[in-house]
Amino acid sequence: MQTMLEGENHPHRYRRKRKGNAPLVLNLAPMIDVTFLLLIFFSVTTTFRKAEGFLAAKLPHDAGRPVVAMPISPIIVRIEPADVGIGGYQLRVDHFTNAPATAGELVGFLREIHAQPGFNEETPVVLAATPDVAWDHVVACWNAALRANCKNISFGRQ
Repeated sequence: MQTMLEGENHPHRYRRKRKGNAPLVLNLAPMIDVTFLLLIFFSVTTTFRKAEGFLAAKLPHDAGRPVVAMPISPIIVRIEPADVGIGGYQLRVDHFTNAPATAGELVGFLREIHAQPGFNEETPVVLAATPDVAWDHVVACWNAALRANCKNISFGRQ
């Protein structure tokens, strides 16, 4: 008796015989069809909503806090009588150590101050004279401030 495993014609052994050396080919058409069907299914069933917590806002173009002008500290020129000095008066400018001696030097001094940051021709110039200074000296300082292109000149009192 012949055993079942020995024979070539075993009833449970089905073997395809390849013809020659033909390569195995995988049929991709059904897989591509399923992929496109899934793509169409998900794109149709998806709902697009706005993101939660998203607030649409339109920001103004030219808005913001208004620019606050810096307070301008005036240039105070003190005119005082002097027993010893040129012309019988002396000049002292607050917050500056190199004060001019005469009204002629005051022109260049004020122009130098206007060139510094924070100062310009609009910076107030206050001519503060003591009561015992001759009026001619005060007018000479006024004219010096005008020659220095000062636009905001006023009188003060010590």
